[in-house]
Amino acid sequence: MMMVTLDDVHQSLRARARVGTGLPCHIAAFSAWITGGEADLRDQVERAIAFDGQARHPEHVAALGYGAAAGILDDAAAGTLRDEIDHLSGRDFFAPGRPLRFEADGVALLGAALGASAAWLAGPWLGNLLTKAAAAAVDPWQQGLIRAARVACGETDLRIGPPDLAVALGAKRGNAPWSGDAEAAWSMAACLQPHDDGMARDAVRLAVFEFILARQAHVAIGGAGADDLKALLRNADRSLKLWQYEEKGRTSRSAPGRWEIDNEYHVQALVWTVLAPVFADLENEENLPSIGHKHPRADLGIPSLRTIVEVKYMRAAGQRACAEVIEQVAADASLYLSKASAYDNIIAVVWDDCAQTEQHHELRTGLESIRGVSAAVIFSRPAKMRRSF
Repeated sequence: MMMVTLDDVHQSLRARARVGTGLPCHIAAFSAWITGGEADLRDQVERAIAFDGQARHPEHVAALGYGAAAGILDDAAAGTLRDEIDHLSGRDFFAPGRPLRFEADGVALLGAALGASAAWLAGPWLGNLLTKAAAAAVDPWQQGLIRAARVACGETDLRIGPPDLAVALGAKRGNAPWSGDAEAAWSMAACLQPHDDGMARDAVRLAVFEFILARQAHVAIGGAGADDLKALLRNADRSLKLWQYEEKGRTSRSAPGRWEIDNEYHVQALVWTVLAPVFADLENEENLPSIGHKHPRADLGIPSLRTIVEVKYMRAAGQRACAEVIEQVAADASLYLSKASAYDNIIAVVWDDCAQTEQHHELRTGLESIRGVSAAVIFSRPAKMRRSF
């Protein structure tokens, strides 16, 4: 019987929660928001802004609401959100004889509530709408989303369920989960418990898995293993949230801080910073046994795990650039994992300077299909570090 590891579960959850084309705008925006996928969320905000029909749908307003909750709307988008919330407040909901749409869509209602709250436009109209929606909802998942929308509008003493939704939303607010909720939510996510609630709940399960795993991942220096290494690298992009990349100094006496990442050595330094406190035997620029006239040297090595961490910097966009990275890693693997080598696997870390997230799945799959590559991790250049040329 094949053993299923936490890494297997994580990859399955990531695949299920991947934001792809064809999803409704608000579902994609919610999924990106709850899992912290800023680039994907920006794409959905732009999609809502660019809609050129007669009038934006409530689902577009919801997508803008998730963007507002994440703090990524510029002044123009924030103005559009305010206009759309104002328009939404004048619409007639629960009209007799008309099928329910927005009124019965918890993801859309939560996004609209977050947007209205951010724009200071969550008036009685929204409270009345959510009260009616809560009374009409019979499905626990939809009830939970509507309760979350009511909390976003200022209601208190409302317990949110199901447990996975409660934990994921609590993580967004920085709240510690109820122990019972955390236990049940972990079971739902880690056991890949089936459901019929679509992509949005898949994203919630992924958020739960990563949140609880991070809370429990107090790694002992002497006991860190291969799964710990992969988990650290896959979550290392969170370090970039406070990465200094300023337009102006934070104080009157300081110059703007710009920690540029402009080549493989910079990425290597970032990875070293993440791994060095945990892996005491981490080696930089590890010299490997010569193969004929070749004298290979790996970026980073962890002898105790027989693992090389190889860094690549992808400056160009497109499939050709991805193919070149795969070719480079394949060539490295043939040299680094020779019979005389003390290492038997590679983790590839790729910095995607163009943030082409639509290519990442195929690139990761290609890298992980190379013999000896046990995992591939891709960092996108953060939006706050976008180049001006």
